[in-house]
Amino acid sequence: MSEISNNNEYIPRAERRNKDGLTEKEFLEQYNPGHYERPSVTVDMLLFGMSRDLKCLKVLLIKRNNHPYIDCYALPGGFVNITESAYTAACRELEEETGLKDIYMEQLYTMSQPDRDPRMRVIDIAYMTLIPIDGIKPQAGDDASEALWFDITFNDEILTFANKEKNITIKYSLKEKTFKNGCISVKSYIPELISYEALAFDHAQIILEGLMRLRNKTQYSDVAFNLMQKEFTLPDLQRVYEIILGKQLYKTSFKRSINDKIKAVNKKGVSITGNKLSELYVYSNDSQE
Repeated sequence: MSEISNNNEYIPRAERRNKDGLTEKEFLEQYNPGHYERPSVTVDMLLFGMSRDLKCLKVLLIKRNNHPYIDCYALPGGFVNITESAYTAACRELEEETGLKDIYMEQLYTMSQPDRDPRMRVIDIAYMTLIPIDGIKPQAGDDASEALWFDITFNDEILTFANKEKNITIKYSLKEKTFKNGCISVKSYIPELISYEALAFDHAQIILEGLMRLRNKTQYSDVAFNLMQKEFTLPDLQRVYEIILGKQLYKTSFKRSINDKIKAVNKKGVSITGNKLSELYVYSNDSQE
């Protein structure tokens, strides 16, 4: 970018001076970052998958083995190193926690409430990851005593996380809240704990934001295919869409809506939904590789 002086002469960037008469080099030499309080930055990974029987979505949670929130379940994550971007940190944490890489991941939300972490001012950048059916087996990292998949049930009133093997149930009621954004009113939900167990930090809110994002994005994109195995049946694909959207879909209408996104592979497999032989398909982008 160029700068023009009062007499229309070009001034190189290195020679430009601020109101105190300093060049950029001089300004940076005397600049003291310690004059400003600086928050720490973390990343959390929201890992969604489907249950084996295609009855619900599930989320991967780890049990914290240290304060704060010791013995509480939380999303896997960690601090962003000073030399890495938030996305790089999220990819690193994801691989460390699950062994996964090169899978679907998108930035979901920035959690910045000043009191969200009792240790200090921490800004969290949450990422949403979608795992194919039976995509990973949980494994706990260094800062967790265990890692478990929790089944999610979700409607406009209650959000529940349950692990039947460990007999753990964590439940929140959802309070509707409306706020103004410009000239429009936007509806959102706030989770309020109604069970003995609770998720750490504001992770219930992060998961709720992820569920709403996934539901909304499924209506206009192909994001739900990331939850499927490479080859799938139409009944199973429809079931995944119904779980995400929270409603039943008509078979013919659903087939018509996704017909140009799939391709038959000329063989049959057993459908999880209905447990019978059905035609197998692949996502159309996969078939073009």
